[in-house]
Amino acid sequence: MKTQKSKFRKYRFGLIAITAMTSFLTISSHAQISCTAKAPSQVAAGQAFHLTFELNERADQLPPPTFANFRYLGGPDQQMSSYTSFVNGQVKSSQSYNYTYTLVADKEGTFTLPATTFVVKNQQVKSNPITITVSASSQNQSSSNARQSTNAQQVQGFNKNDFFIKATVSNSNPYVGEQVIVSYKLYLGPQAYRYSSRITSRPTAQGAWTYDLKAKDDEIAKKEEIIEGKKFVVLDMYSIAVYPQKSGKLTVSPLDANLVVQVLVQQQRSRSNDIFDFFFSDPFSGGNRAQNIDLNLSSNPVTINARELPTTNKPADFSGLVGDFKLSAKLSRDKLNANDAANLSLTLSGSGNLQYIEPLDFHFPSDIVVHDPEIRDNIQTPLSGVSGSRTFEYVLIPRAEGDYVIPSTSFSYFDKRKGSYVTLNTPEFKLNVDKGTSDNTTSFSSANKTDIKRMGSDIRHIKMNVSPRLHETVFFASPFYWAGLFLPVGLLILFIILLRKKIKSRRNIVLLRDKKASKTARKRLRKAEKLLLKKQDEAFYVEISKVLWGYIGDKFHIPPAELSLETARRKLSERHIAEDAIKVFTDTLQDCEYVRFAPSADITPEKMYERTFNFITGIEKELKNGRPS
Repeated sequence: MKTQKSKFRKYRFGLIAITAMTSFLTISSHAQISCTAKAPSQVAAGQAFHLTFELNERADQLPPPTFANFRYLGGPDQQMSSYTSFVNGQVKSSQSYNYTYTLVADKEGTFTLPATTFVVKNQQVKSNPITITVSASSQNQSSSNARQSTNAQQVQGFNKNDFFIKATVSNSNPYVGEQVIVSYKLYLGPQAYRYSSRITSRPTAQGAWTYDLKAKDDEIAKKEEIIEGKKFVVLDMYSIAVYPQKSGKLTVSPLDANLVVQVLVQQQRSRSNDIFDFFFSDPFSGGNRAQNIDLNLSSNPVTINARELPTTNKPADFSGLVGDFKLSAKLSRDKLNANDAANLSLTLSGSGNLQYIEPLDFHFPSDIVVHDPEIRDNIQTPLSGVSGSRTFEYVLIPRAEGDYVIPSTSFSYFDKRKGSYVTLNTPEFKLNVDKGTSDNTTSFSSANKTDIKRMGSDIRHIKMNVSPRLHETVFFASPFYWAGLFLPVGLLILFIILLRKKIKSRRNIVLLRDKKASKTARKRLRKAEKLLLKKQDEAFYVEISKVLWGYIGDKFHIPPAELSLETARRKLSERHIAEDAIKVFTDTLQDCEYVRFAPSADITPEKMYERTFNFITGIEKELKNGRPS
């Protein structure tokens, strides 16, 4: 009996231990989201500095810029950084999300920035508090930099020039609109035992579109290269695709990165009794101590000399794109009834600047209502360049029966390999439309055969001396007779009037564009909002431009060929729109163009979205309040 009790006690303690371990592991598994605040420990009064919050997950909600004892200048500047580490011959990569605020200290003293709360995946995550000492001058900062430089020089055999970033360009003399790949490689000298890198400033190119190119984790290239007798480890750090938008010399700014190099320093144990020397020494490296050296690296700038495209045999409908494309088009069905819908899909695929392919110019018959196409992208950005496809989906609704022809349309681009312009054409589509079942029609049916009964013989004899039925009701010339005679005619005339009015309204494309202008703008704003949430700033600014130009063109009946800032100002003035609203429209468009080529901290996507939304809603209110048209 005692033996059983003792066994039960052993099992009980074992179960308690397992339960406690499980609870510990469960709690640990939920503590995966981290937030670290970073700022200089010493700054000078009046000196601007950066406060950076580094998270390993994207924040859903950012805290308001309230920092006691410090003056807020700007931010947060958001940046996703890629980390690549090389440890014992293995390459590992990860990502972090940085939110940087710019602050300035106006008075001397020691101040503590309390923990800041971020919302990540519907969870509240707090950062660590930071203590900053504000001095009267920048001597502390300069002495700190001097100490770091001295530490690097004290490491025997360490040469900071053995660590650098080299930028190379696939083609330094491209055509305007041609894709150019700029690759950034990180060179690690022989002193590196371990390292970690973080991109602090990404390259930009004024007068060109740029796209980040991403490699999969298993595609990160690593090789060895010998330069002047030294063996370097070379890794692909970053790549971008550049599309020049004008001829002449274009400069791609350098890529800046922070590199922490871990080197081995010979350890003399007899001179140190510090217990931490034991933990920081590496038993597999002969007892040497690992020391971290912080380096700030910048790549060389890249110069591109863009050439104008040839003018010989240049098509009138040239898209401005350079690359290699294929065009396919498909009509979902070629036979349908009036008021039914058919889908016309057009897909352009290949390699090139796919994201800026505009819908092709189809000349649809006037009796076919065509909605704005839905655009679907399937675009990949590997290190080899941008490729994929863009699909335009049109919805066609014929309003009347008949045989329609959708003419062929074309797409022209410049093929560098052939050295000439190429024009792709869609096939001509034929659409057979039958009368809709919903139309009002007059039909007649034959008499029911059961109404005619055989009377026993073919001819009945005439009865004589039969008195007439004086009180029999006569239908002819009665009110029911006249009602039955003229009511169908009246209904038919009313139906014809309503049908003609409906057809005239459908054919009035100007009126149709006016009615759907606000609806189309809201739809495009929703798409811009999705791009804003995904932090795709480049595509966001392009979509905001489309929202404004599309709304102005539809609402004020401006043909695409005449759409310009001057025409838009004139049309807005003619409708007596306030000058402030006109200025918001022009400033927003100009800011969209400016921020694509030269990003500014003063112009944020959130402000741009708010200005666009307020402009459209303001115009709608003014027009509804009785502004003359």
